[in-house]
Amino acid sequence: AGHEATVNSTVNGWWALFRHPDQLAALRADHSLVPSAVEELMRYDTPLQLFERWVLDEIEIDGQVIPRGAEIAMLFGSANHDPAVFTDPERLDLTRRDNPHISFSAGIHYCIGAPLARIELAASMTALLRKAPTLRLATEPRRKPNFVIRGLEGLAVEVG
Repeated sequence: AGHEATVNSTVNGWWALFRHPDQLAALRADHSLVPSAVEELMRYDTPLQLFERWVLDEIEIDGQVIPRGAEIAMLFGSANHDPAVFTDPERLDLTRRDNPHISFSAGIHYCIGAPLARIELAASMTALLRKAPTLRLATEPRRKPNFVIRGLEGLAVEVG
């Protein structure tokens, strides 16, 4: 569990950094930004765009009654860009401090692997920043044709 999400978080994150050279430069200059960068990259382009759940008890949301047994889809990618929650949500900001993203879900469905994913993402990012400080995009990537798991078919990079 979690392998696909971590792989896609990694490539989505690096692709976002390559498209925002000011943020990549800031991260290269200050590796102490890695923890907040991991959180912001997860928010900015979360690998798991939606989850489906079944309603256990009838509820009303904003005047709409959702009956018991209904299937709903929660759009994490959209929620992570909600302007009511995030200041300037379309801007990638590795120093964002107030970052209550839901990339790992919430409540009883919160990802049990979230701490491990954070460790893996921070460790791989730190290693690449140290071992390949000139890492750059070699070719423009293509998205996988999937609307649930958001990722790339590949991310070709160069060093040097």
